[in-house]
Amino acid sequence: MKFTLAPKVNALVNIISACTFFFGSTLFLPAFIEYATVGVVLFMVGSLLFLLSALADYYSH
Repeated sequence: MKFTLAPKVNALVNIISACTFFFGSTLFLPAFIEYATVGVVLFMVGSLLFLLSALADYYSH
């Protein structure tokens, strides 16, 4: 059985992942340092989404 994920869904997951990394990194700037924990969570969510996207690509080929 081959796993398939629609290319647009996979692209959307990649876009959401990139946004979580971007916004997570901005929370490490000195002006937002009190939200650094939220930044860490965003980094973790972005990493998980990138991993799931890569696994979907791997299993679809």
